[in-house]
Amino acid sequence: MVNPFDLSLYLVTDRPLSGGRDMAWIVREAAAGGVTMVQLREKECSTAEFIQLARELKAALAPLGIPLIINDRVDVALAVDADGVHIGQSDMPYATARKLLGSNKIIGLSVETMDEVIAANALDVDYIGISPVYATPTKTDTLTPFGLDGVDEVMRCSRHRCVAIGGMNRDTVGEVIAHGVEGVAVVSAIVAAPSPREAAAELAGIIRNNRHGHSEHSEYSELSEHSEVSENNSQFSILNSQLKKVLTIAGSDSGGGAGIQADIKSISANGCFATSAITAITAQNTLGVNAVEGLSIDILEGQIEAVLSDIGTDSVKIGMLHSAEVVRSVARLLRKYGIKDVVLDPVMVSTSGHKLIEDSAIAVLKSDLMPLARVITPNIPEAEILLGEPIEKQGDLPAAARRLAQQYDVSVLLKAGHLVDDELIDIFYNNETGEVIELSARRVDTPNTHGTGCTLSSAFAAQLAKGLPLNEAARAAKEYINQAITHGAAYTIGNGHGPVHHFYNLTVEQKH
Repeated sequence: MVNPFDLSLYLVTDRPLSGGRDMAWIVREAAAGGVTMVQLREKECSTAEFIQLARELKAALAPLGIPLIINDRVDVALAVDADGVHIGQSDMPYATARKLLGSNKIIGLSVETMDEVIAANALDVDYIGISPVYATPTKTDTLTPFGLDGVDEVMRCSRHRCVAIGGMNRDTVGEVIAHGVEGVAVVSAIVAAPSPREAAAELAGIIRNNRHGHSEHSEYSELSEHSEVSENNSQFSILNSQLKKVLTIAGSDSGGGAGIQADIKSISANGCFATSAITAITAQNTLGVNAVEGLSIDILEGQIEAVLSDIGTDSVKIGMLHSAEVVRSVARLLRKYGIKDVVLDPVMVSTSGHKLIEDSAIAVLKSDLMPLARVITPNIPEAEILLGEPIEKQGDLPAAARRLAQQYDVSVLLKAGHLVDDELIDIFYNNETGEVIELSARRVDTPNTHGTGCTLSSAFAAQLAKGLPLNEAARAAKEYINQAITHGAAYTIGNGHGPVHHFYNLTVEQKH
C-alpha cells in the first residue's frame, strides 16, 4: 500500500535549465521553499550518473518526508529504492512497472488525450499527469495542449488524483488549481529561478490561496474553515454542471456501512452525484441486522418519480428490494423512464447471515427486473440461488458467470469474496461481447468488509454513468473496492464487520 503523499507542488528537474548549478542544491532549496514532491528527470546522462544523482536527492529528501520519483527508469528507481516512478504512454507498460516495483511504490502516468484519461481509469495508478496543460519548451513531444477546458473535462472523467504538467509558472498555477487539479508540476519556474527557495515559496502560496478560494464555493466550504483539504477533485467536482448522476434504489443501513449510505459514498467518491430512493429501513450495526421494515409502495414510487421527473439520471444502481411488490414497482418505473444503464446487486443475505428478501421476491426479481438490468453483481451465495446449483471453487466461477449471463441475458460480475483463497479472482462476463475478464486481488486480512457489495455495484454504476465501456467500468469498480478495503483494513468501527474506507483519496490535515 502506497503511503500518503502530497502532489501540491511537484518539482520536475531539468539540468539544462539549471544554469550549471548543482541539482542537489536546487532540490534542497526548493524543498525548503515548499516543494512537496520531486521527480528526477534525466534524458541524456549515463545510468551510473543517473543513479548517483538519484542517491543524492534521496538523501536530501528522505529526512523531510518528500517523495523522490524517477522519470521513466524503473531500474534506477529500484537501484536507489526511490519512492516511485513516473511513466509516459510509450514507456514501460504500467502492469510491468507495478509488478517490478510492488504495491508500496508510487506510479504516476502521463495522459495526453481524453482517450488516455479514460483508459487510465482501468489502471490503479496513483496519479495521472495532465500533459501538457499549456504549450511549453520543456515538453515538445506531446499532442495539443489540454487548456483549462480540457482540465475541466479530465476532472469530470478521471477517477484518479490529477497533477497538471506543462506551462506551470506563477502566472498559471493559480487558475489551474482553481479548476480542480490536486497539484502542479513545475520545471523552469523553480529550476531556472535565481532563488529556487523563494520561487517555490511563492508558488506554494499561490496554490494554497487558490485552493482555498476554489473550495469556498463548494458545498464542502465549511470544512475549509477548520482544515486544509487536498481532494481528488475529479471525485468531488460538485459544482460542475456536467456532473453525471446515479440513482440508487436500496435499503437504509443505520450503521452507515452498507445500503443507501454506502451507495451514496461510493457514487460520490467515483465522481458522480448521488440521488436515492429508500426501499426499507433496517436497524443494524456492525454486528448484524436487528430489524427490517419496508416503506410503502407509494412513498417508494414517490421518491423515484421525484428524482427522475426533475433531476434525471445517467445510471441506476439497485440494491435491497425486500418484497415482490417492491420489485414489480421498481421494474415498472425503469420501463417507464427507459433507463438502460442499470446495475442490479441482487441482495439476498447480509454479511452477518440475515435474510434480506422474501422468497416470493426472488422469482419476480428473475422474471421482471433482471431483464431490465445491464449488469448484475452477485456474490457466490446469490449466484447459487439464481442458478439453483452450487459454486464450490475458483475454477467454477467463469462457467457460472457465463451461465447466469446466458440464462438472464445480462452481463455478470461474479464476486469471489466468499472463497477462502489468498488470491480472489472476480469474474466479469461481458454478455455484449462474450468476453470473460479476470479481476484479481489479494485477500486483505480485515473484518471490515461490511457493504463491499453495495460499494462495488455503486462504483460500477458511477463508471457507466461517466461513459466508460463495460469492461473498463468493471475494472475501475474493482480497483476502487480493492483500494477502499485496503485503506480501511486497520480501522476499528464497531465490534463486528466494519465498513470500507470509501473516501480513501480524501485527506484532511487539521490546522494547529
